[in-house]
Amino acid sequence: MINVSTALDAGVAGSRYLRLLLKQNEVKVDDALGRIYQLLAELGYFVKRGDKYKRTNKVLPTVSSRLLGAVFDDIIIPHLLGEAFRLNHEALFAATALFQSLRVRASTKIGRGELALVAGWLPCGFSTEISAATGADLVVLDEHWEVLALEEERVSIRLPLELEKIGESMSVSLYVSFEVGRIDDLPADKYGLFSFAIICHRGVDLKRVRELAKRVYRVNFMGALGIFADLISETLGLGRGEECGRGGKIIYRDSDLCITDVSKEGE
Repeated sequence: MINVSTALDAGVAGSRYLRLLLKQNEVKVDDALGRIYQLLAELGYFVKRGDKYKRTNKVLPTVSSRLLGAVFDDIIIPHLLGEAFRLNHEALFAATALFQSLRVRASTKIGRGELALVAGWLPCGFSTEISAATGADLVVLDEHWEVLALEEERVSIRLPLELEKIGESMSVSLYVSFEVGRIDDLPADKYGLFSFAIICHRGVDLKRVRELAKRVYRVNFMGALGIFADLISETLGLGRGEECGRGGKIIYRDSDLCITDVSKEGE
């Protein structure tokens, strides 16, 4: 299992831009980079004092990840500064691995099902851990086909190993499908009614998802990972998801994770 803090720290260490920010002893943050400093403070590199961030004595890890660092240098930072950028699909794909332990935990809290919909693969990367925990066949939807293709390749290689955790009865029948597009592009009659749908750190047409699935769950990550997921989602133009508990009933919550049942409007 990935150590989330260590992995995200390695991404900070692998970012040329963030390493420069960490050389500052004290800084008054502007609006553009405010959430970057919020993320660095959540990781322990800064402490907020009034309208300023003061550097702590936390040092960067000796192990760095240039690939995760590229998520900041090539994608997030240019977006926040209003600069043009090209998507680094490999870096985005690698970033989803940071959420794996939370995806596994969330998947064990939503109950069994026959057919599940991931209503947007990015930024959180929900995939076959849902099937491993719930026994459900799976449809994964996202508009970024280049990154979705990398996940499809991963599943084709690793799915037999993950099926061993489900049991022999599922190893023959499990079905995984990948759909390129937005939720409005998915025909209601293509798969029938889904047992449940998962939304994570992104905007989505909730009314449409409710038409497609019996149960709808919104997953929120807390702390540094939640900030990181929101930054990716904003940069990619995926919209911003609602807060934990808003518009529904919280069915699970701990210090790292919140799951809200938003199956019915107004709950």
